[in-house]
Amino acid sequence: MSDISIAESKIQILYLVDRAPGVSYHLLMSKCMESLYTDFFTFSRSYEELISGNLMDKSQSGAYTGDAVGSTENLTLTDGGRAVLNDLISSLSAPLISHLEEAASEIIRDMAESSASSAAIEPTVDGKFRVILNYNGDDSPFSATLTVDDEATATKICKKWKESSSKASEELIRLITGG
Repeated sequence: MSDISIAESKIQILYLVDRAPGVSYHLLMSKCMESLYTDFFTFSRSYEELISGNLMDKSQSGAYTGDAVGSTENLTLTDGGRAVLNDLISSLSAPLISHLEEAASEIIRDMAESSASSAAIEPTVDGKFRVILNYNGDDSPFSATLTVDDEATATKICKKWKESSSKASEELIRLITGG
């Protein structure tokens, strides 16, 4: 059972998407379930009603760029969503706004960390898979391309890269340069 109603969940989702435009569906869902006392079903219903009510827009991002493998939805408020939020924001308590601001800051921080690295898979003409890895954080840009025999291995590399790109790129450079 959810601790908050569908209406409260919608207002909180609108608030977070307004403060962190472009947030992925997966990151928003994770943050709402972790810190806003909602369950998956309440979040899902609220999300679907906000989309179908034209209060939020979703766009697809490419493979491996978000928190999940495969394409993911990135969210923004519509003008209608922003108007509804502006009308309802005065009904939110100061402690709730503070809590939402903290959650929005965490989302923005997670989005920045996630955008520092990317991984993509391309099929090759010989039936193999090219994996393209990039990392742009820590003032140490890194890019690598490798070819593997099967899609399962390529997918595994992409998942692991998203989890450890900072350490992996640093370690690879250290190993190659002997530093």
